[in-house]
Amino acid sequence: MTSTPATADYWEPLWAGGRRYREVSSAEATLLADHVGPGRGRPALDIGTGDGALAHHLHQLGYRTTGIDFSPGALAAAARKARSHQHGEGPTWHLMDFAADDLNALPERSYAVVTCRLVYRWMDDKPAFLDRVRKVLAPDGTFRVVTEPAGRREDNDPRRHLGITAAEAETLTAGWSLVRTADLDVLRCYALRP
Repeated sequence: MTSTPATADYWEPLWAGGRRYREVSSAEATLLADHVGPGRGRPALDIGTGDGALAHHLHQLGYRTTGIDFSPGALAAAARKARSHQHGEGPTWHLMDFAADDLNALPERSYAVVTCRLVYRWMDDKPAFLDRVRKVLAPDGTFRVVTEPAGRREDNDPRRHLGITAAEAETLTAGWSLVRTADLDVLRCYALRP
């Protein structure tokens, strides 16, 4: 598996240069609503928000959503996208490296929903990342992860290395009281509860 650093030094030039990633499909948005339910003004945190697509969907579900990313270029793209799609208030954006920065810098002490879409694969220390998620997730909250399991692409596909291993999936799902999964083409969506 090829390793790419989960650092702003790697990702910032890509975002600032206009690189964009997989859009949230209507099937994925429907599954999100099923996994997290209506927001009713409760707080949600989108880790590695990128251009804010998932944060936007959480906001539409009624969550008071904060999207965080360590790339200023990603947050600029999120703000531009939000201005073009929102009328009135929308998600808020916060520059932060979730894996390293002080969690007290987050606007809320706990979140009803924490999401990371296409982010978990890039975390170098997955157990430490999951410990940090558990610290900010409300006791009755949902941690939603969208990632790609290994082996879902053809051998000649240049993105074949993006999948997480079975051991990384086991690390992700260990220690939760409820684990729900659903597949969307090459992606797997996890809804995890404490």
